[in-house]
Amino acid sequence: MIGVYGRVLRTPGVPRLVAAFLAAGTAVTMTPVALVLFARDATQSFAIASLVLAAQVTGNLVLSPIRGRLVDRIGARRAVIRIAVPSVCADALFIVAGHAKAADAVLVVLAFVAGAITPPTGASVRGMWTDVLGSERAQVGFALMTVMQEATFFVGPLLAGGLVGLWSPTAAVAATAAISLTGALIFASAPAPGARGPQPRPTRRLAALAEPGARTVLATAPAFGLAIGILDVTLPAFARAHGSTAASGVLLSAFAAGVGVGGFAYGLHPWRISAGAAFPRLCLLAALGMAPLIAVASLALMIPAVFLAGLCFAPITTCFLAVIDEVSAPEHRTETFTWMGSLNGAGLALGAVIAGQLLTAASIHVAIAASCAATALTFVIASARAPTLTPART
Repeated sequence: MIGVYGRVLRTPGVPRLVAAFLAAGTAVTMTPVALVLFARDATQSFAIASLVLAAQVTGNLVLSPIRGRLVDRIGARRAVIRIAVPSVCADALFIVAGHAKAADAVLVVLAFVAGAITPPTGASVRGMWTDVLGSERAQVGFALMTVMQEATFFVGPLLAGGLVGLWSPTAAVAATAAISLTGALIFASAPAPGARGPQPRPTRRLAALAEPGARTVLATAPAFGLAIGILDVTLPAFARAHGSTAASGVLLSAFAAGVGVGGFAYGLHPWRISAGAAFPRLCLLAALGMAPLIAVASLALMIPAVFLAGLCFAPITTCFLAVIDEVSAPEHRTETFTWMGSLNGAGLALGAVIAGQLLTAASIHVAIAASCAATALTFVIASARAPTLTPART
């Protein structure tokens, strides 16, 4: 059964696209560790370092749809290369400014610019996945993408931390930029049979949001981000409350492992219904997988419970990509994927803030319940607008 992945990986051009996606994802997940530690050394303040990271993330999220629109407008390869070169220059300028002890505001602005011009390699791969693989194998491809994404969440921070430990934060920031550029170059050189070229200029500003199905799916993105953002703060708090701060990473890794294993297993079985038809019920499965966490009272039980929650969350993670691919107009597909990332990222940030407030004013279990409620909200949205989740006209 694992051969279904082998057939996808043997498709012309796909190995390079996979390598590009992994490189881009690794660079993104290296950024928080590398940027914060570099900025801390440059400013002697974690408070300023956090502002630098926030500026980079904000620039990335806010400008992401514009980068996606550029991909749809002029073609993925041209757009990625046009952005990758100035992106590396911005990273280099940031390093120089840090070593020159530039003003804190300068570092914040440069971080925002660096985030704003992050190469849209990952979104470009998502946008052309169906064109390259064909509709029959695209679903397996999206499952593979889920597994790869979880792998980057694991590898990126470890790699950044290793570079800081062996060399310096500067080496970590430079390596992040180099890996990002490498991913862009691999993507630009990958043969992609069937991939779309440049598309006509959109007739309206938010054309990517014109499809009702796209609006439905994107409406769930902040709620999914909210759920994960709450867990990102609450699970470490749970570990600390039960006497093992070191177990914080174990809990977060258990969830990621569950998503990775579940995504891999989910891709092994052919889907008998469209992604849009499956979307509401998989939202419900994700919420049901979260629910047991509310009642768990020990660290020994929380680890397998979190892994199980990840397993239940995995199908919707894969289906989310597939349903966007189905309901988006082909000429706006990449921009729609970037809107997904921006809205999900906004939910993550808000979830972290809400978790902090709930942990202070209420309890860990209330915070976990809020995460479960946010996931259940996606089921409500998807069910209420289920008629819109039909494939867009191509």
